[in-house]
Amino acid sequence: MYDLAIKRGCVITPDGKQQLDIGIRNGRIAGLSLPGMLGEAKDTLEVPGRYIFPGGIDVHVHMDDLGAEEMEDWRHGSLAAAAGGITTVADMPIDNVPATVNGDTLRMKLERIKGNSYTDYMAWGGLATDNLASIPDMLKEGAAGLKAFLCDSGAKDFAQVTDPILLEAMRMAAAEDFPIIIHAENEAINQYYTKKYKGSSRWEDLGRMRPEVSEMEAVAKCALFARLTGARVHIAHISSAKSIPIIQEARRQGARLTCETCPHYLMFSQEDYIEKGALLKCAPPIRDEENKAALWKELEDGNIDIISSDHSPSAYKSEADGPDDAWAGISGIQCTLLVLYSEGYCKGRISLERIAQIFSYKPAGLMGIDKRKGSIALGKEADLAILDPTKKTVFGEAQMKTKVKSSVYKNSCFQGAVERTYLRGVMVKEPAPQGCYICR
Repeated sequence: MYDLAIKRGCVITPDGKQQLDIGIRNGRIAGLSLPGMLGEAKDTLEVPGRYIFPGGIDVHVHMDDLGAEEMEDWRHGSLAAAAGGITTVADMPIDNVPATVNGDTLRMKLERIKGNSYTDYMAWGGLATDNLASIPDMLKEGAAGLKAFLCDSGAKDFAQVTDPILLEAMRMAAAEDFPIIIHAENEAINQYYTKKYKGSSRWEDLGRMRPEVSEMEAVAKCALFARLTGARVHIAHISSAKSIPIIQEARRQGARLTCETCPHYLMFSQEDYIEKGALLKCAPPIRDEENKAALWKELEDGNIDIISSDHSPSAYKSEADGPDDAWAGISGIQCTLLVLYSEGYCKGRISLERIAQIFSYKPAGLMGIDKRKGSIALGKEADLAILDPTKKTVFGEAQMKTKVKSSVYKNSCFQGAVERTYLRGVMVKEPAPQGCYICR
């Protein structure tokens, strides 16, 4: 007998969609059958007309819950993730005080999270320019891999990585088979153009301060180093579709290179600065409408591997801030699936199957958890997101689960509504976080 049967839903997998009943036992998917053929269960949920996606895996979030908890904390941020259909998150090593750059600081972070996450969670270790010796201890504590900045991180205790240190870390990553995720922008280019446009009040100048060539050059360096070392390298938050051919060429030459983009690059363009202003500032910045369309195509064609929120809220972001002084981060973890469905599938830009790939299946592979998560298949953990395609979501303050009720998505209207999220077969709901730490 199953603990729970979810019946009459349309199950979305990376390979297709099918009307299936799902049987869950001991937190795992124990049965998949045609409607009406599943067998008995202690509890039954009927979801006619709903889409059932595998729970999302967001490999790029900033929960801030250690020394910067006025921005976000795990109780709020993980609940927001679950409200958006995400069941596993990987936290970045920056925006904590102290930054997660050694074993001690990682242990501090994990102690802080324990018992407070509504989602399962992983943690990235930080790769700075002076902490190669700390990498083994972070890996021993289960770090998912390393995060590095090729530009100024903005944190005094998380220095921009130098080229020789990056090469050495990639050699370690190749030997130990862990991924390195990289913020790819050229600091010298950014500095030159930021100085040139300093003091500008025109939001369109933000893209000139951090131009596409800055990202492209840094991506090219990562591609070269990845090919030379054999390391698994992941490029964070691709903002420019012009970076994708560089990645494709590196792959053809044997580089183990993957990349992500974010929902804000797919929903907004720089024309939206007129209305959104500082709320839309992020790094790298939002590009033009033509670039947005190109990113959607690259995503559907399979050239962009995954979607991540880069959730980075701020308690101090003001609509009155200018391009120079506004916080560069977007609060958006709750809206990823809604953007993919409403702006993507409903507008003919992306298939449901591709959503399942980039939202869950491919991220599970990157993080090395694909044997237990990432798809709706027998034996996998029953992490599920149930979406009602007939409803609309007006993302107002009352719907926001994040600690800070400020987001560029505020008052956006999406087609579709995330109705329920299940983590290992149990519906996520307050006030009982059930998230577990997943060691590498």
